Formats: sequence, structure tokens, C-alpha cells
Amino acid sequence: MDYYIPSYDKSRIRYRRKRSKKPLLLLAACVALTLTYMLSGFDFIETRKHEQSHKETTFKSLTVEQSIPETSGVQASGGTGSASDPAYPEPVAGSADEAPAEPDTEAGTDMLLEAGDKEKPDARFSEKNIKVSSGDTLMGLLNGEGMPRTQAHEIIEGLSEVYNPRRIRQGQEIPLVFREEDDKEPVFEAMNLKLDADRDVRVEKCPENGLVATEEKRELDTRTVVARAEITYSLYNAAVGSDMPLRVLMQMIRAYSFDVDFQRDIRPGDFFEVMFKEKLDQDGNFVRGGSVLYAKLHTRGRDLPIYRYETTDGEVDFFNPDGESVRKTLMVTPIDGARLTSGYGKRRHPILGYSRMHQGLDFAAPTGTPIMAAGDGVVEYAGRKGNYGNYIRIRHPNEYHTVYAHLSRFGSGIRRGARVNQGQTIGYVGSTGMSTGPHLHYEVHHRGSHVNPSTVDTPPGRTLEGEELERFKTAREDLETRFASLKEKDEDTMARLD
Repeated sequence: MDYYIPSYDKSRIRYRRKRSKKPLLLLAACVALTLTYMLSGFDFIETRKHEQSHKETTFKSLTVEQSIPETSGVQASGGTGSASDPAYPEPVAGSADEAPAEPDTEAGTDMLLEAGDKEKPDARFSEKNIKVSSGDTLMGLLNGEGMPRTQAHEIIEGLSEVYNPRRIRQGQEIPLVFREEDDKEPVFEAMNLKLDADRDVRVEKCPENGLVATEEKRELDTRTVVARAEITYSLYNAAVGSDMPLRVLMQMIRAYSFDVDFQRDIRPGDFFEVMFKEKLDQDGNFVRGGSVLYAKLHTRGRDLPIYRYETTDGEVDFFNPDGESVRKTLMVTPIDGARLTSGYGKRRHPILGYSRMHQGLDFAAPTGTPIMAAGDGVVEYAGRKGNYGNYIRIRHPNEYHTVYAHLSRFGSGIRRGARVNQGQTIGYVGSTGMSTGPHLHYEVHHRGSHVNPSTVDTPPGRTLEGEELERFKTAREDLETRFASLKEKDEDTMARLD
């Protein structure tokens, strides 16, 4: 670079600065280092290739030598040799140093694993049980186990083909099976649902069809059972004390509910006897109670026997000894397990404080207890009605009507014009309207007038005649004979006949 320095006589003196040689030296050094590195790199690559070739030759030689059979006089090339051939020395018996070496299979395996030929380990299967709690859904349970929502949806869709997932019960255990491999997340394989002792449902992975749901049913053994007990406090306590299943007791109560008021008619000293079927698993363990075949209730000095009978047209019902169906037009008690708190007649109103006519029956029961239709009919009204609260009125044959009041809610499909069957759930106990607590207020009307539900006498549902009656009498005698035979084996406790 040129610099110009002004002088006093206005002349210019040019001065040229001396250039530095350091950049050129640095550049030359970099070029020299680059060339040296490149030349040494090529030599290193050639050396590595030579070493790798030598290793492969050594490994192949080792493999060939290990595969040579220990046959004297046979060379690897296929020629023959002699015992004096130095390449095949004759081993000396008892000499450990000169004994032929065993093939080093572990060394060969290690070399193969290093080469990337390691086989995948076998899959392992694990099972995990998830327990259903109150408010749980199957989708929520599967998501809680880390399963993607899309896969959980596929499982539920497959299960829906054979079972409604909404019917899973609190306390039920659901086993899940997963396939596990090293360094991988567990993969869903199957889900098992044990619904009953005779029914299982399984959803499993199928390579051809994806997720497949199957249902397995097992046959249960059946045996006939008799029970007899005296009532000291209540029918329920007597039944439990005789080891009678609850399902059997409910059948008895419904069959007798047309003629017996269980709150007023049952007294200490009354007794019952019943013959029914029960179901057993393959190990002979009790599973559940079956159908009642015969029963007799002794109350207020009268015997009330009933017999299960199937007519020639396929109708199954309970009949009295004369062939009359125990099923009447209306039930006396349209609720199970309730306590009668107020009867029909004049009484002092618990809220208004003065006496007036109570035109029905009050049954105390916990909120949510199912209420049944007293008979076949058509719903005339279902909704809110003043002091009655939630209210249902049903029209029955022979100009009868029944009323149900103070309900907490209505049953599914219960609305004006809906047809209902006797025993069908139409609503649930509550305390709506003018009420002091959860209970059912039940009324019966006949031709527009109130009647006492506990004393109303409605005609039987069916009376057998002719050949059907003779056929029933034969079946009745057979049931009585079977009951007497079992009763003789044990008078006071359960007797079982395989």
C-alpha cells in the first residue's frame, strides 16, 4: 500500500510499505500437512484391507478344520495320507497335550454374533389382571394400561359382537395377555372375560383376521334339591338359614305374591318346603339356583302348595292342586323386599297432621328399588302429578287400574300408551311429591272406585281343563313322589339327588 506524506514545499513524497511473508508461510504449512494426511490415510486403508483379508482367511481355515471328520488317513483335499505324515500326527493314548482339540464352537458363535447373525430371542407372554371399579369403562381401563385409544376401540368393537361391554360389573377381573420382546414395548395378544361359570368370552389377535372375539359355553350339571324351614322372624331369614339360594326365594315370593301379603300374613311358626334344581360346575361346586319345581307354604293354618307345569302349548307357570294358575290379574305386592308401613283405611296423615282416608298401601324400601307392574296392561299416564310426585297409572283387563306414586324415576320405555307385562320393571322407589321418605304408594281401582289392594280377588290367569288337566295331575303326582323321596333322606337339612 502507498502512503503520501505532504511536505512544507507542497511536494509529495511516496513511501512504499514492506509486505509481510507470514501468510505465505502459513499457507505452505497447511498444504504440506494436507498432503501428508492424505498419503498416510491411503496407506492406513490398504493396511486395514490387508488385515481384514487375513482375518477372513484365518476364520475360513478354522471353520474348514473344525468340519474335518476325525478319520485316520483322509486329507482335507480329498487325497490319502499315511500314519507317518507330519500333517496328521498319530495321537498318543493318555497324552492330554497331544489329544485332538475339540472344535471351539463358542468362539465361532461369538464371531457370528459379531458379524450380525444373532438370532432373535423367543417371545415371552405375560398376563395382567385389571379390576373393574365403580364408574369404570372398558375404554378407560384399557387406556389406563397404556394401550392406544385406536387399539382399545378395535378390541371393544370386536368384543361387541358377542358381549355388550357396558355390562361389565364392579369387582370383575379382566385378564390381559401381552407378548414381550427385548427392547420393545409389550404388544397386546388377548383379553379374557369370565362372565359366568358356564360362559367365557375371549378377544385375541389373529394373523389372518386381526382381532377375533369368540364365546365359549360350558354345560353345567343339574341336581334336584329340597329345603324345609320354620319361620321364626321372617321368610327371608328362614330361607337363608336353610341354605336356599336367593334366586329360588324370589321365585317363591313372586309365585305367592298373588295370594299372600308377606307383611301381614306371615307369622312365627309358619313354615315352607320347596323342591328346586341347582346348577353345578364340572368339579361339583354350586354355581346358582335353578327353577322351583314344587313348593308349599303353611301360613295362618292353611297349606298353599304350588306346582311348576308346562302346558302342551309351551306355557310354563305355577298351578294350584286344582289346575288353576297362581298368576292372577293383579299382584298383591308389586315390589320385592319391601316393608309395609301403612295399610288401607283411615289414618292420621304424617305431614298434614289430621285423619283422612288412605286409599292404598305404602311399602318402604331403599331409593332405587325396582317397582313391578302388578299385571299386564297399558300405561295411561307417566309423569309428575301434584302430591303424588312421579306417578304411573296402568289400565288392566276387567276394568282394573293400578297406581304407583313417589317414584324416583321411570323405567326404560315407560310412557303413555306403552304396553307392559306383569312383573316388568316400570319405575324405581323414591320420595318425590308429598313424602316423608323413600317408599311406594300403591293403589288399585276397580270400575272407577278405590279397593283394598291386599283383599282384592281377581280371577286366575288360566284354568286347566280336559286332557290338559289330566296331564297336569299326572305331573303333580310325580313331583309329590320325588319330593317325598328326597325329604325322607334328610328331614331338617338340605338333601341332594344327583
